[in-house]
Amino acid sequence: MELQSNSNELRYHQLDELFTTLADKKKFNGNIMVLDKGVPLYTGSFGFAQLDHSNVLTTNTVFELASVSKAFTAMGIMILQEQGKISYEDTIEKFIPDFPYANVSVQNLLTHTSGLPDYMEIFEQHWDRSKIAKNYDVLEQLKLHQPDVYFRPNEKYEYSNTGYVLLALIIEQVSGTSFADFLEQRIFQPLEMERTRVYNRRSSQELIDDYAYGYVYSNHLDKYCLPDELAEYDFVIYLDGIQGDGIVNSTLEDLRKWDRALYTEKLVSKETLEKAFSPVLLADHQSYDYGYGWRIRNEPSIGKVVCHGGGWPGHQTWLSRYIDIDKTIIYLSNVEQDRERTQATIEVVENIIFNRPYQIPE
Repeated sequence: MELQSNSNELRYHQLDELFTTLADKKKFNGNIMVLDKGVPLYTGSFGFAQLDHSNVLTTNTVFELASVSKAFTAMGIMILQEQGKISYEDTIEKFIPDFPYANVSVQNLLTHTSGLPDYMEIFEQHWDRSKIAKNYDVLEQLKLHQPDVYFRPNEKYEYSNTGYVLLALIIEQVSGTSFADFLEQRIFQPLEMERTRVYNRRSSQELIDDYAYGYVYSNHLDKYCLPDELAEYDFVIYLDGIQGDGIVNSTLEDLRKWDRALYTEKLVSKETLEKAFSPVLLADHQSYDYGYGWRIRNEPSIGKVVCHGGGWPGHQTWLSRYIDIDKTIIYLSNVEQDRERTQATIEVVENIIFNRPYQIPE
């Protein structure tokens, strides 16, 4: 037992050195938590929640999760499926009768195998940018413009934000309540995730205490700014009302509760979770390593890993769950950095917790 304690103490110091070094070099501004069987092995907050006010981050700070939100949308569908209100094989027309693309199933939406066009491109070309779009606007734009599909359903995998917006609409149709209220009532409240919510910051009148505003670097102004202030990021305003593909906001502790719940049957059965954590089988019988809101990989030494990243201007997030050995990495950043840097940092954290050689990224 003492050996385990010494090992964890070493890992704590290694993780602290990693994030302190990155923060000192201004290469990390955010919160980090590493769990070993649900117990925090390391927790850290580095930098600021609001740069212009010098509000420091705390371990209780709320972050926009970006695409890490997709696992919550998928869970909403899984709950309805267990209630017998949805089948994964149902096509979208069952819930949205005039949907303009045929034979796309709920499972296609969950696994990014729908081939549906990207709604962000449609909005970039056709949307009145003085208005904030909602989910039903995505549906209306698809009906109005009907861009070609990328491929037939289940022919390939291609990451699709459109699919997860439609899943949020289906949750609303089937449950008779708003997407935000459904997640609150069926996931956040049962798990006592008290600081977690679906939150559209720009279109909501609500202000959240201890909130991490996301910052991007402006070459023109030579400083970090809110993306709202820069013309090239105007989409963060006019797409702010859209939910399902992102926009869940949470904290380290609430995500720890989420991680723990996924080892239990508090929300859905073990069988349902097993399906969510299994690769999708394509029409040609090849599989692709994506389940229901989770990327999947297997490593002989550590077993199955289910993970997801999120990126939106000013926000970079990551959640990795090593489910065979019960370890977890929760990474939340609110100052822009490229995906490669995030991946390099996560890789070092992984190497530390699995006692492998590592170098602090330059």
